[in-house]
Amino acid sequence: MAQQHTTSLRLRLRYRFDTLVAGGTAPLIGWLALGCLAVVVPASAVLVWADRAAPATLPGRLTAVWVTVGQTLKLGGAVGSPLYVLASVTLALVALLFVSTLVSLITTGINQRLMSLRRGHSTVLEAGHTVVLGWSDQIFPVVAELVAANANQRRSAIAVLAPKDKVDMEDEIATGLDDTGTRTGAGATRIICRSGPTTDPTVLARVSPQTAKAVLVLPPDGDRGDAQVVKTLLALDAALPRPRDAVVVAAVRDTRNHFTARLAAGPGGHVLCADEIIARLLVQTARQPGLSLVYQDLLDFAGDEFYTVAAAGLAGGTFGEALLAFTTSSVVGLLHPDGRVALNPDPGTQIGAGDRIVLVSEDDDTAVPEPAGPWVDEDAIVTARPRRRFAERLLLLGWNRRAPLVVEQLDEFVSAGTTLDVVALGDEATLRAAA
Repeated sequence: MAQQHTTSLRLRLRYRFDTLVAGGTAPLIGWLALGCLAVVVPASAVLVWADRAAPATLPGRLTAVWVTVGQTLKLGGAVGSPLYVLASVTLALVALLFVSTLVSLITTGINQRLMSLRRGHSTVLEAGHTVVLGWSDQIFPVVAELVAANANQRRSAIAVLAPKDKVDMEDEIATGLDDTGTRTGAGATRIICRSGPTTDPTVLARVSPQTAKAVLVLPPDGDRGDAQVVKTLLALDAALPRPRDAVVVAAVRDTRNHFTARLAAGPGGHVLCADEIIARLLVQTARQPGLSLVYQDLLDFAGDEFYTVAAAGLAGGTFGEALLAFTTSSVVGLLHPDGRVALNPDPGTQIGAGDRIVLVSEDDDTAVPEPAGPWVDEDAIVTARPRRRFAERLLLLGWNRRAPLVVEQLDEFVSAGTTLDVVALGDEATLRAAA
């Protein structure tokens, strides 16, 4: 014997309603019309019979009820011959159907537009902005530094494109940064998020890379992050016209993918290898305690940082003469037209017409040439004493893919006879083979 359901009346009515909705549009319209008539007709009859000015005869009152029902349901409530009433009701139903369909189409179009804006599929109409492609934990320091760099500019913008929901990206950036600088004001930076794959050239057009001043490609988290960077660079090469006006900078994690990414970046593209940079920083900061604070101060936009300016009036002179050509900046090197950087070259190095001066300054608008010769106290200049080199004993804790790079960097700085002890999980033969 089948067991009976012991449910409440509320659940039974809800189940009946769900069944009715699942039946389709036609049954739903029919039941809605019956339910509406079941309420409107009795209510109209009550209004007519309660009206003191209502007709005294039954046919007159029924006619008044029909007029009230027609006006309530927007059917006109016309009276007259049956053909006239039928035609009037038909026209009213057609008008009601047309207006309802028009309102539905307008509402659907507005909803689709709002959903498209919410999904982040519209095109960013900016010029001179910065484009960030990809999403990882690096997005927060990158955006923070870009905002700090644009603090002295008006109406600057950062466009972020990643395969994530637009609203989620905006929320994460808003909560991940202490001060995004997106408030209104002279130095406000707008952060615009767009959703979509970074490997599709047509999708890249949403952030307008062709009008950007710089494009940054971040490696996503995971083992296939470098492959995603290479695909993004290839798509970007197809999306950007030649010659490029925007500076393209990408990052890969594994040194084995560095060369491939450089080929994908094309001429003028810059690819940084995170493993190599981290290995260099580890070794150099281990050799010079406190050097990490110097790097942080130079590489972030709080305080002074690196800039390049055109040689202009310094072309034809020597690097030694350029050292005293700025009072608010410190000249540290030359950037040649072919991309080669010479830091602290020989003072007699000739400055070419296409060279740029590499200097450390508070901001890009403070790197203004001004002779500093009168401010130099030559008596305070002394020659540094030569450092005595001696054998060292170093300890390396742990082992990963960056460890061979660390050992290679150490080998360039230490003296002969230096010993490196490695403490890591694994046998000695495996570590020697990895090195």
